[in-house]
Amino acid sequence: MKLDSNVKIKPKYWNSIPWISDQTATALYPNIYLPEKTYRDLQKTSPDPYNIARLIHEQTHIKRIKNIGVVKFALKYLLDSKFRISEELIATKEGMKFIKSKKLTWDIEKSARYLSGWLYLWPVSFDYAKNELEKIWKEI
Repeated sequence: MKLDSNVKIKPKYWNSIPWISDQTATALYPNIYLPEKTYRDLQKTSPDPYNIARLIHEQTHIKRIKNIGVVKFALKYLLDSKFRISEELIATKEGMKFIKSKKLTWDIEKSARYLSGWLYLWPVSFDYAKNELEKIWKEI
């Protein structure tokens, strides 16, 4: 798959920062930074659909940052937990659409653990995240 020029491998020195470690993808407008393993997989002829969904998730963030404005988005994302969870659910929905179109399953429990956990500064409870993800999955 051909990747856009704004999709890059995450610099190795970022691995020491928990929120942007080698396990996470990061959208910092205008670029998307992926773990090397994910980036390499996406360059294959038939990449893992879950990595494609991950890229779609980050592309959604980039589009929304552009529409909202870089500074406004960053401040709201950092300071407003309701905005943060809303943005994550919007981006997750886009990835879910792709996965569902491939007739694959989504690990809602795992996503709910991430969305309700330290990575996103505990914006909501696990039950809330799980409920929202289940609603989104059924809706699409």
